[in-house]
Amino acid sequence: MIFIINSPLFKEKNPRYDEDSLPPIGLGYIATKLQNSGFDVKLIDSVTEQIPLSELISILDKEKPEFIASNIFTTNYQLVKELFERTSFKTHFIIGGLSAKDLYKEIVTWKTENPIDVVIGDGELIVPDLISDKLIEAPVFHAKNRRVFNVFSSSRYYLNDIDNVPLDRSFFKNEPIIHPFGFQEVNIIASRGCIFNCTFCAAARSVNQQYGIRERSSNSLIDELSRISELYPRANSIRILDDLFLKNSRSIELAINVFSNFNFHWRSMAHVTTFNRVDDSVLLDLVKSGCNELFIGIESGSPKILKSINKTSNLETIIRNLTAVLKAGISIKGYFIYGFPDETIEDMELTYQLALKLKSVSHKYRANFRTSVFQYRPYHGTAFYHDLKLKGIDTDAKSIVPDDELSELIGRLQFNFHSGNHSRVALPIVRDYIYRTTNLTDSGILHKIKPSAKPKKSKTM
Repeated sequence: MIFIINSPLFKEKNPRYDEDSLPPIGLGYIATKLQNSGFDVKLIDSVTEQIPLSELISILDKEKPEFIASNIFTTNYQLVKELFERTSFKTHFIIGGLSAKDLYKEIVTWKTENPIDVVIGDGELIVPDLISDKLIEAPVFHAKNRRVFNVFSSSRYYLNDIDNVPLDRSFFKNEPIIHPFGFQEVNIIASRGCIFNCTFCAAARSVNQQYGIRERSSNSLIDELSRISELYPRANSIRILDDLFLKNSRSIELAINVFSNFNFHWRSMAHVTTFNRVDDSVLLDLVKSGCNELFIGIESGSPKILKSINKTSNLETIIRNLTAVLKAGISIKGYFIYGFPDETIEDMELTYQLALKLKSVSHKYRANFRTSVFQYRPYHGTAFYHDLKLKGIDTDAKSIVPDDELSELIGRLQFNFHSGNHSRVALPIVRDYIYRTTNLTDSGILHKIKPSAKPKKSKTM
């Protein structure tokens, strides 16, 4: 038996936690490949099922799987470490995820007699060979029962073509996701990798050059959406979980061509520069294809901070492009971050004023603009993390803990973590800006973007 675990974000179960969680599609790909290879596999989604650490350990102890494969994040390093070290029976651990690229040197020192294999990069092809002991590549690190494998673009385990990666959606217990205001949403992945270089992001191109950027073809996406419409006939919304789906004019054209074959509404990430020199007519075609909301990382309103994180620092460009999106009738969920290294209160005020401006624009065009606001924390594998380390600044990101005070302040229980204040502003002030920017979202705004149409089958291609 093989257990694949979407690792927990919290040590204890919080009875007040009622937020949506996304299906772990990456783990689903690996589980499907194992299942298709004849292995007995079970996927445990600790996040969706709200399984606390002690209960998860009890489940594993009862079932005693021969292999346990888990992801790891900067925010739950300590939890995954404790999970591995408290597992008392004989098993074989496999661990992966973006953070593993930086964390593997510490993972291989964890106190367990069980072997640990760390996989950096694609897991679909290498994990079955790890389990069946039929490896065709040597590890990049090997000491006793610890191995590290780097599945970069020259590896025989690297997926050059991601068009036909099978996915058994029955592994996901929370799909389709039924949102509070009624729409039913299914999630897909259309690409791997990001073309941009945000210094705070572990998916940045500059720190992932070995792994390449891969995109699925329109036919591949149409085939998956057709299967989704048959599998979930009541689903009426699609969310694309790519780090960045709408990245340029070519990706806009792809989205229009794909989704125009369906009656789905859809949502995805986009960059603030995606809409440079994009005609209003193209934006209207995007609306007609079903695009009703875009998630856009605005991050800051300070040109100084924007330059430091490798984002466009021209506020006129940001306002012009996002105004065009709102004017076309596409809702925006804007992501903001407070507390960047060397950020001042003046920088924070500029961010808040930009958020206010965009809110005003949304009212002008009767569109929806909501905010999602966070405190900066250094993630392993990011350019900022390495820069802070070189400067001798404490970057013990493994000590990240849930920020209960911020959770109480803004009423959001997910993604509030704390690992120190790296700005030049006192922490209460940082939290106050997070609180005020969060509250720019109108109460009950989601019902205004509720998809209502029933999906139909795709056209014959």
